[in-house]
Amino acid sequence: MALAVLLTAVGTATQASAGSVQHSVTKGKVSIETVVQFGDNVQPVTIEENSPINIARVIQIGGTGTVDATIIQNGTRNYANVIQMGGTTNAVIGQSGVSNTAEITQIGNSTNTLLLQIGDMNSGAVRQFGRFNWLAIFQFSR
Repeated sequence: MALAVLLTAVGTATQASAGSVQHSVTKGKVSIETVVQFGDNVQPVTIEENSPINIARVIQIGGTGTVDATIIQNGTRNYANVIQMGGTTNAVIGQSGVSNTAEITQIGNSTNTLLLQIGDMNSGAVRQFGRFNWLAIFQFSR
């Protein structure tokens, strides 16, 4: 049902409008946060999760401006996924836990990613499609 509402909102949005859907759930030892933004004036997103199991997903479809996402996760198992489209895309992900997974996809004129993972099992995938791409990955074991 939520997906149908999102698809309807995306379909009816005009080029100058901006839309946003955010959903957060923390129950017991699991924290899940999802943010979806679209339009010319998307706002910077910051997610901080401190549960044993953390899941964060950010989807930003912007115009020609800057699109920013920051995810900080401290827990046993951390998963982060960022998909960005815009003139300039910036993603910062910091994860500390036993098992860390991050996936970033960026499409824009300038794409920038900083990924820091501290844990025993770190996995990171970054896909950048742009004229100017910058990427730094730091993975440390405990």
